[in-house]
Amino acid sequence: MLRGLPILLLLIGAVRTPAAQPVDTLRVQLFTGFQPDVVAVEPTAAARIYAEDFARPLLRLPAGAMLLVDRRGDELRLRTSQGTIFARWIRIYPEEGGHLRLTARRPGQTSGPFTYPGWIQIAPDPSGLQVLNHVALEDYVAAVLAREHHFDDLESTKALAVAIRTYTLRRLQTSDTLLDHAAHQMYEGIDRVTPLIREAVDQTRGEVLTYQGELIEAVYFAASGGHTANNEEVWDGVPQPYLRGQPDPYDRNAPFQHWEASVPRQRLLEILSRKYGTRITGFRIGSHSQDGRVATIELLRERGDPLTIRANEFRLLVNAHFGRHTLRSTFFTARRQGDIYHFEGKGFGHGVGLSQYGALEMSRQGYSYRDILAFYYPDTELHRYEAGALLAAGSPPEPGRPDDFAPPLARTPAASPESTAPAASGATRPVVAVGWSATPARTVERPTRRRIGW
Repeated sequence: MLRGLPILLLLIGAVRTPAAQPVDTLRVQLFTGFQPDVVAVEPTAAARIYAEDFARPLLRLPAGAMLLVDRRGDELRLRTSQGTIFARWIRIYPEEGGHLRLTARRPGQTSGPFTYPGWIQIAPDPSGLQVLNHVALEDYVAAVLAREHHFDDLESTKALAVAIRTYTLRRLQTSDTLLDHAAHQMYEGIDRVTPLIREAVDQTRGEVLTYQGELIEAVYFAASGGHTANNEEVWDGVPQPYLRGQPDPYDRNAPFQHWEASVPRQRLLEILSRKYGTRITGFRIGSHSQDGRVATIELLRERGDPLTIRANEFRLLVNAHFGRHTLRSTFFTARRQGDIYHFEGKGFGHGVGLSQYGALEMSRQGYSYRDILAFYYPDTELHRYEAGALLAAGSPPEPGRPDDFAPPLARTPAASPESTAPAASGATRPVVAVGWSATPARTVERPTRRRIGW
């Protein structure tokens, strides 16, 4: 008998949600940070182009034809084989079954092409062009899932689909526009969406996680290194009961159990000095969390006391300049070797919430996506995000599992391309129950000794 995971209980009942309008279509800013000068649009089916608020289309673009958009002062210049038109802003709608393929360009650089569902709005921006994609929620979930999760496994993919949907809707409570990069979630259209991803999204359609009636902060990452992290030890904020660090036996044999990286000492010190506005002459590891991750870094200043920053802030700054595979996690040690700093560590990502490699291993051991969600987000509830009256419960959950089981060590999964796990944070629709509630996982005594990561 499989035991030790939170018991899944049948739940029917309405939960609280912020008073707001329903969300059917999301607005996503494309090419965030790229600041394109020119955007090329190629519809896969014929598309209609509307200028500003006019009710009649400005022109019809045949399938496979090219539209080039750039900025001329406070207007857009639209160029097609039919001629050149100017407008303040435009909306582009593909006809039935079609999508829009976009390529962004700036001097010497290109981003794309990416194929987007929904429709596109383009307007001039002081830095170039602002490009917005208006996309259905479930299409967005599928596209993010394709970019963030690369495993050919249904149950772990379903678990991440629920996490992505939940994270998205929670983010929309504080922002009406999503970004297409890791500050929110990676979104590059539907080119990578597979039949398995569509199946995972369809089988979990509308499902979200809540805690005490509110959408949770459903953050996720690649690999935990054997132990997940407390949210308040990675980012500023209030400790969340469902984001407690815990031993993760399903991730202990995943990839990234040992990695090494080196960076030039002088360049790193220059980067730190510019960032914090004071001359930095070195750094040392400050404190550790109970799981062994580095919690703080002390930056040594030429004058004055050391400046203490969060280790995750240090990690992200290093990765922004030396590549995202440099400091894969805050499970690391550091030492100076002449003119370089050498790091050794394990795990990949911030470590809070759901481990994607751990989810894969749980699925391989026979656990369902509901089991996976209950393990990584304990004490949460699964609901269906939909307007209207309370829905009947979906398919019943698997039988409850007793709480006294110590999970087996994970088997080593086959290597897969690592995924990008964002740092998490609008309108929402009424949330109604669909199926289960997770009771808290069995308490595991955590080590009290502070360790250097390994």
